[in-house]
Amino acid sequence: MRQLMLIYMVCFAGIGFAQQPLLSGRITFEKNFSVIKAMDADKDEDDEDNTWYIEMRKKLPKYKTDIFQLNFNVKQTLYTTLLEDENPLLRWHKTITELSQKTVFEKDSTWANRTVYDKTYLVADSISEPVWKLTGEYREIAGFNCRRATTILYDSVYVIAFFTDAIPLPGGPDLFAGLPGMILGVVIPRMHTTIFATKVEAAALTDADFIIKFPRKPNLVNREGYRKDLSGNIERWGSYGNKFVLKALF
Repeated sequence: MRQLMLIYMVCFAGIGFAQQPLLSGRITFEKNFSVIKAMDADKDEDDEDNTWYIEMRKKLPKYKTDIFQLNFNVKQTLYTTLLEDENPLLRWHKTITELSQKTVFEKDSTWANRTVYDKTYLVADSISEPVWKLTGEYREIAGFNCRRATTILYDSVYVIAFFTDAIPLPGGPDLFAGLPGMILGVVIPRMHTTIFATKVEAAALTDADFIIKFPRKPNLVNREGYRKDLSGNIERWGSYGNKFVLKALF
């Protein structure tokens, strides 16, 4: 990761004043979980004729929408929750609370707070480095031209990301990182989830803007330990168990 950062800085050192890279600021992200699509994907064959299922489908909102903020500079990022969707009808779809994550590039380290139901974790590990495949497709996100990339996470989950080289830092929302520019958009089809930047602001941030509050007496694990602990608690959950684990990972 340190070598990657050096490459980024060398590559962008010659950029002219007209194309000054953005190296410090805040990004607002909107995370949308498609409630109806997830409900339809999980339904049993008999549900289409089930009165409860039909009525709940009518009442539920189309999306569960949460708002996050990513502070960033050349040294680090901090991703925190700004606003959670507290619709009582969506409690069943709420797996993680108190989500926050700090990444320090030069130390190749991340710390993530994740509360899954009644259990709190501090996930400490190196920065996630998926094997990304760059494509020739582009789209505009929050005023930035972004290139498309794809990867597979946790053996089977296909992920699409959009990154901009106008912010030449290998960060992004939540666990998504490792591209030659800031990730401003993520699509996870299997999880019926999208995360897209809605606003990017330049700001001169200090270390005070990157303070993460660690939980009291958390379960300290790395990413693999977090995954194993989640998996160890679902033996009696049947087919829903694996879906629960994936929801807690993303």
